Amino acid sequence: MAKVRLRAKHRQGKSWAFLLAALMLAWPLSPASAQERALLIADRMVFQENGQLLAQGNVEARYKSARLTAAQMIYNRSTDTLTLTGPIVLDDGEGVVVLADFAALSADMQNGLLQSARLILDQQLQMASARISRSEGRYLQMENVAASSCKICTTSATPLWEIRAASVIHDRQTQQIYFEGAQFRMFGLPLAYLPRLRIPDPTQRRAIGFLPPRFQANSRLGLGVKLPYFIPLGPHRDLTIAPFASNLGARSMDLRYRQALATGTIEINAALSRDGLTEQALRGYILAKGQFALPRGYQLALQAETVSDSEYFRGYGLEERDRFVTSATIDRTARNQYDFARLQGFHSIRSDEATTTQPSVMAEFNRQQRFDLGDFGLLGLTGYGHARLRASQSPTDGRDVTGFGLRADWTKGALTPQGILLNFAARLQTDNYHVAQDAVNAGDYTRSHYAIAAEMRYPLIKTLPSGAQHMLEPMAQFVVSPQTPQRLFNEDSALVEFDEGNLFSLSRFPGTDQIEAGSRANIGLRYSVITATGARAQMVLGRVYSNFDGTSQFAKASGLGQKRSDWLVAGQLDMNNQVDVMMRTWLDTNTADLRKFELRSTYRGARQSLSLGYLFAPADTDEARAQDIREVSFSTQQQISGQWQADLSARYDGQSDKFSRFGLGLGWRNECLRVDLSLSRSFTSSATVPVTTDFGLSVAFLGIGGQAAGPASQCRG
Repeated sequence: MAKVRLRAKHRQGKSWAFLLAALMLAWPLSPASAQERALLIADRMVFQENGQLLAQGNVEARYKSARLTAAQMIYNRSTDTLTLTGPIVLDDGEGVVVLADFAALSADMQNGLLQSARLILDQQLQMASARISRSEGRYLQMENVAASSCKICTTSATPLWEIRAASVIHDRQTQQIYFEGAQFRMFGLPLAYLPRLRIPDPTQRRAIGFLPPRFQANSRLGLGVKLPYFIPLGPHRDLTIAPFASNLGARSMDLRYRQALATGTIEINAALSRDGLTEQALRGYILAKGQFALPRGYQLALQAETVSDSEYFRGYGLEERDRFVTSATIDRTARNQYDFARLQGFHSIRSDEATTTQPSVMAEFNRQQRFDLGDFGLLGLTGYGHARLRASQSPTDGRDVTGFGLRADWTKGALTPQGILLNFAARLQTDNYHVAQDAVNAGDYTRSHYAIAAEMRYPLIKTLPSGAQHMLEPMAQFVVSPQTPQRLFNEDSALVEFDEGNLFSLSRFPGTDQIEAGSRANIGLRYSVITATGARAQMVLGRVYSNFDGTSQFAKASGLGQKRSDWLVAGQLDMNNQVDVMMRTWLDTNTADLRKFELRSTYRGARQSLSLGYLFAPADTDEARAQDIREVSFSTQQQISGQWQADLSARYDGQSDKFSRFGLGLGWRNECLRVDLSLSRSFTSSATVPVTTDFGLSVAFLGIGGQAAGPASQCRG
């Protein structure tokens, strides 16, 4: 028997009688836990002549995480039973609380009867009954039950929704609730009769059953409903199936499979549809991914993607995608080493991309090793290789490229007594590649290149009495590099971004097909400030002067397509994560006009968030842009009240002077119900998919099966 500690303000009777209080414990003990300590506290304890033990006034019994309180407790030694007078609160410490006015229980409290009782599960779902029977410590059986997770302000108030049932059984072991003769009501009005109903209790996070349905209206698919059904396949796997049917005859089945392994995770999303919108009888997609930890710190990432046709995603209101990738990637990052290898297959649904020009299979690897030379700086060695294959059988069409290379980078930093930061760098690179199935460029090619750079920074720092710290930092870098002939094609560095991150890079090409050639001077000026409150701001001004005509290397729209580059102006503002602003623009060298402009800003308030973006990019054939881009994006989220929330998003195409996408969402949520409304319209169209509008409605009853409760309703006087 467990050790029992008794406390009482007044004690009467024989002292040995208090040992009988051990029989009053509500929890059976195994031999391994026999030394656990239980506690019984009361204002007054009396051992009566009839063999009963009476505890009165603020009676409290505790064992482990469980707690029982009552106004009075009587233990009958001859029947080994307990009689409790309320208010009674029995809390097992695992999310189950029983409130009652009167109880007659066995000494171990595994069996018995509670009258005028209320069962509260995980502080969410409550069930009221005239009587609750407790059996084997596992089952709670109730009659004439009213169940709801809604807050009830007065005894006569009607909850927003409730389930009325003739009888209910709660199985604590399986965490399931079984209703017999159930009736679902909203605002007190009966809406549905369910002879039998099973739902998971709020402590069950992965129970088999239906998830909240979603009603959808699409201008092409019609009005339909999607009803997800969740199936746990053990503690580490689950499957969700979501059939969809519409009034226009569209039928679809969505699938999601997830599995957690000892070394990684797998997730597969797929859909199969029959809708009559195309000539294909069946349409669908598969998106699969996996992450795995390998020995010695390696990470493996697998990805498989495919779609039946180019219009499926848009037609069903899914994310806009025009390329699908199947890949396997292995990488490892260590203190002085980085390894990377990837094999990819591409499936493009762009109408202007053919397999003869777009690689269908690509492989690449990269190995970087860094060596600390002490006073002589750092040395980095990089080995890389790649292969790009196109699905063409013609001997002169569908260029295939394979190659490998080696690069050595050396850097050394120094600080002068005057506070000038110096950095010296050198790069030596050589590569070889083979071209096949190309009537013009077929053959073997070898290229070698070097670059030597010296960089100087002179940070000037001043701290004001207010605590704000200002820094002005002139920067200059001089690079000596030959005008190495470029490759005859450029496949992995077609888009070059000239920004503050690569202003002082030895090569601004992101890939290896091209290497920035020619001697040049990179100059810049950085100003930054940090206030005493933690707000930060930074502005960078930069430019590149080269002795090599950049038009043979870079697209004009990149800002680097001439000997004197455009002026780069970039700024950032961070107001303690409440306001974030990022701006970047390129000013034409000759006219001072905007070459490009990009703005992203975010505001996060207590009840509102706002994001605004603007992008301008001129037409450029080298960057595959047939016309100017002038696009404004906007999104906001507003907490209208404690329960109401609104979302608005839009994308406006200034070049065509019309919206390309618009979305509106409205949600209401309290402690027991969540309702979400959404409206979206895509104004872009194609030969097979016209302008479409989607409407969605989702209703979820909270407090059941792990559906977290929202903000509580406010009681009004």
